[in-house]
Amino acid sequence: MKKRIITGLVLGFILLPLILIHSLFPLLQVVIMLFCIVATLEMLNMVRKKRNLPTLVKVLTVLLTFLIYIGIINEDPACSQSIITQLMNQIEFKVSIITTLTLSVFVLFVCMVFVPNFDASDVACCFMIIFYVALGFSSLTILLFNGMRFIIYLFLICITTDIFALVFGLNFGKHKMAPLISPKKTWEGAIGGTFVGTLLGSLFAIFYENFGHYFVSNGEPIKFFTGVFDVDKFPKFVGGFFIILLSFLISVSSQIGDLVASKFKRTYDIKDFSQIFPGHGGVLDRFDSSLFAGTIFLCVITILRVAMPLMTGISL
Repeated sequence: MKKRIITGLVLGFILLPLILIHSLFPLLQVVIMLFCIVATLEMLNMVRKKRNLPTLVKVLTVLLTFLIYIGIINEDPACSQSIITQLMNQIEFKVSIITTLTLSVFVLFVCMVFVPNFDASDVACCFMIIFYVALGFSSLTILLFNGMRFIIYLFLICITTDIFALVFGLNFGKHKMAPLISPKKTWEGAIGGTFVGTLLGSLFAIFYENFGHYFVSNGEPIKFFTGVFDVDKFPKFVGGFFIILLSFLISVSSQIGDLVASKFKRTYDIKDFSQIFPGHGGVLDRFDSSLFAGTIFLCVITILRVAMPLMTGISL
C-alpha cells in the first residue's frame, strides 16, 4: 500500500502540471504517444503467455499501432496543431486512416503467409492489440485538442466512479456483477460508483463556465461545449439533461472498460499488464477505464457534430 501511495503521488506530481500548465502542452502530447507505444508492448507481453509471436511481427505491430494512431489524429480537424500534424505538414506528407488501415491489413496478411509460426489466429490477436490501443490513445489525444476540460471531465468521472464503486462495494456489495471476470465487483458498487461519477461529472460540466477560465490560457470564461456544439440554440434544460446523460454513459463505459481489461488479464492469466508503475501495474492498468470511456465519449461528440446542425432546425 505504501508503494502504491508513493507511486500515485509521483504520477500526480508529473501528470498534473502537464495537464494544467498550457506551456507544457507539447510535452503532454509526447507522453501520450510514449504511453501508446508502451501499452502496445504490454499487450504483446500479455499474449506471450499463451503465444509467443515472432519478433518481426511484434515490431510491425508496434509500428502499425502507432501508424493507426497517427492516421486517426491526422483525420480530425481539432488536431491541426498537434505535433504529428505539424510535422506531416512540414514534410508535405499526410498519413490518413484509410491508408494506415489498408497497410495494416496488407502487412499482417503477408506475414501470415511468409512468417513461420504465424497463423490466422495470431493475425486476429495483432488486430485486437492495434485497435484496442490505437483507438483508446487517439481518442484521448483528440479530446485533449478539443479542450483540456474534456480530459479533466473524463478522468474526474472515471476516477470517482472507480473509487466509489469500491467504497459502495465493500460496504453494501452482495450481488456479484461479473464473478468469472472480476469476483470483487458487485452491482451495488457499480450503481454507487455510477451515481457519484455521474453527479460530479455533471456538476463539473454544468457549472464549468463559472470556474473554467482557470483551465484556459486567455482566462476568459466559456461554456463546457463551446467550440464543439452550438448549445445556445437549445434551452438550458436540454443541455443539462444531455450532460447528465453523457456523464452517466461515460461512467458506465469506464466500468465496462475496466472489465474488458480484467477479461484480458484473466484470459492470459496475468495479474498486471506490467510493473512500470510500482504498486499500480502498467499503463493499461492505470488507464484501461479512461481509454474505453474516452473512445465512447469521442464517438458521442463525433456523432453530435454531424447531427447538431439537423437538430437545431427542430423547434423545441
